[in-house]
Amino acid sequence: MLISILMLMNYSQTLVEQFNFVILLATLTTLVPYAYAAAAEMYLFVSERERFSGRNLTRDLVIAVLAFAYAIYAIVGAGTDVIAKGFILLMLGVPVYVYLKWRCRSRGQVAASATTGPRPADRALPMCR
Repeated sequence: MLISILMLMNYSQTLVEQFNFVILLATLTTLVPYAYAAAAEMYLFVSERERFSGRNLTRDLVIAVLAFAYAIYAIVGAGTDVIAKGFILLMLGVPVYVYLKWRCRSRGQVAASATTGPRPADRALPMCR
């Protein structure tokens, strides 16, 4: 539904331009978690250095830095219009996430912890797992 709204916002564009916009938007939505994962890996390597060996740490840290740099480069390359509308889409997802988490907690279907064990599968909503 949200993509339909964005398509209506671009109604003056040709079909090819709209297709390119949708492709760039889809690329942007995959690059955001990619950048977060690369940044999390860098943080893990720096904050818990003792858990990793020296040679592999250096190699993996360089790969994580390059992956993060590539993600930022590709995000910037998508263009300001795509970035702005992609940000709006991401922010519109936050209230949906909050509502679903609230619904899980109100039904007592919070995710299983190590101490309580798994919840029965027939009770849990997919978002609550």
